[in-house]
Amino acid sequence: MTVDRQLISTLHTAFNSITQQSLYADKVIQHHIHDNPQWRREDKGYFVTTLYDLVRYVRKLAYLSDVSEQEFWPIWQAYQLLNGEHIPDWPEMRNLSKSDLQERLENASQAIQLSYPDWLDTLGDSQLGHLWPVVAEALNRAPGYYLRANTLKSSAQSLVSKLAKEQISSEPVSPELPDALSIQAVDKLFKSTAFQSGECEMQDAGSQQIAPLLDVAPGMKVVDACAGAGGKSLHLAALMKNKGRLLSMDIHQHKLDNLKKRAKRAGCHMIETRLIKNNKTIKRLKDKFDRVLLDVPCSGTGVLRRNPDSKWHLTERNVDELIALQADLLQRYSQMCRPGGKLVYATCSVLPVENQQQVAQFLDVNPGWTLQQELSLLPGVNSEFDGFYGAVLCRNQSPKD
Repeated sequence: MTVDRQLISTLHTAFNSITQQSLYADKVIQHHIHDNPQWRREDKGYFVTTLYDLVRYVRKLAYLSDVSEQEFWPIWQAYQLLNGEHIPDWPEMRNLSKSDLQERLENASQAIQLSYPDWLDTLGDSQLGHLWPVVAEALNRAPGYYLRANTLKSSAQSLVSKLAKEQISSEPVSPELPDALSIQAVDKLFKSTAFQSGECEMQDAGSQQIAPLLDVAPGMKVVDACAGAGGKSLHLAALMKNKGRLLSMDIHQHKLDNLKKRAKRAGCHMIETRLIKNNKTIKRLKDKFDRVLLDVPCSGTGVLRRNPDSKWHLTERNVDELIALQADLLQRYSQMCRPGGKLVYATCSVLPVENQQQVAQFLDVNPGWTLQQELSLLPGVNSEFDGFYGAVLCRNQSPKD
């Protein structure tokens, strides 16, 4: 597209908001799109794609340009050059060439080439070995967008036809994911009749593989213990055909309030929400549920494609604190599962220290549990979706049973 000076100026402002003020990229994008209603669809596309790419690759681009990570013009120019895009004749432009940038990149460390913090590159290497560069590269690619057909109101096949009538192209993902559709025109989706009537939800195809691990059935008692805004709760309600009890819990009331709105739109009348005020809330529910979903707070390394600024906000200390929290939640919240029931421990992390190692540690100190199944989705290795982990843990029947 032709480079528009005003659009690039807005990109500059947005970039500074993220790199200098540490604002979150998604909020910055929402703000600028709202403030520029005159933008054409291609303007919005360029703005969003370029800003996210600048954030993803800011360390590499700054290194190639020999500037700090807060200097927009050289970084944007390097980005344009590497992508074969037009460089305008503006006074901010430097005398850079693509060949010079590529030669300089050859001498860079792996962390710079991948554009990750040194500590995260080191951790990724120690956790995933030779797979880490492959996963890291995949996490730097722009994400795909996916829908889950809400089977309480529609089907994937029906949804394809309904969306097509509103000029929204979608297609099935795979036979293994019967309710998942990939979608292109995300900007049109939220105004569509199908979305507003609750016939579909935005949910990554990797995320859609977690709820089925619980092997739920209509009439069961199920708890989503770290529900957040409730994407997986809504999926569970559909799998249970709106029959039984589904308790969605979280420590944040505003997330549960959002879940209530989504549940109403989706027609999920079986969902009950409850705020976790303290450990007594959990203790009162001991042995009450056939199934427990524990989608714990994590590093979010599996969803860096959607939140590329997260790798610059995340710290080693954050990860250490999350690991300790995960172990604590798994130990305490597992008490809600009845003997003979199942618990699914899940994260959107690619790091075994948050996944397989957490489960192994839990099983070592809890002999009454066994591991039935594991799911590990690594972008670029065995998945084209986001990175997710899920472990199905079965609580053994007590001897008296």
